[in-house]
Amino acid sequence: MNEDHGGTQRPRWPRSQRFQLSPAGREAGADYRAAIVASRAESGRRSFETAGTDWAARLSLVPADALYLGELQDGPRTVEQIALALDGCGPQRSEVRAAVERLVQLGMMEAVIPPPSPPPAPRRW
Repeated sequence: MNEDHGGTQRPRWPRSQRFQLSPAGREAGADYRAAIVASRAESGRRSFETAGTDWAARLSLVPADALYLGELQDGPRTVEQIALALDGCGPQRSEVRAAVERLVQLGMMEAVIPPPSPPPAPRRW
């Protein structure tokens, strides 16, 4: 574990650590998509922004969290892969890592536990 500036413990994951949506995260992502589709009944950007804000408030999330949940919809990814996919969408790389840490703590994402290494091949002498 790493210490954050506030003295709290931060998880320390290897660069190759992959994350996936938890069941709660999949449900939150589906709820977000449904809210956005429902907001199309009204015209204008305001209905879209209101739908995203209301969705985030119901789940104690940040509206931008929908981006991260959407990136994991197709399967596990590393923090670097998420950052590359969102390049140009607004969040900086440091914000991506902080968001992943927060979403893991909230139970929306979970670290993928890699399968055990295969046993070594038997040696023949």
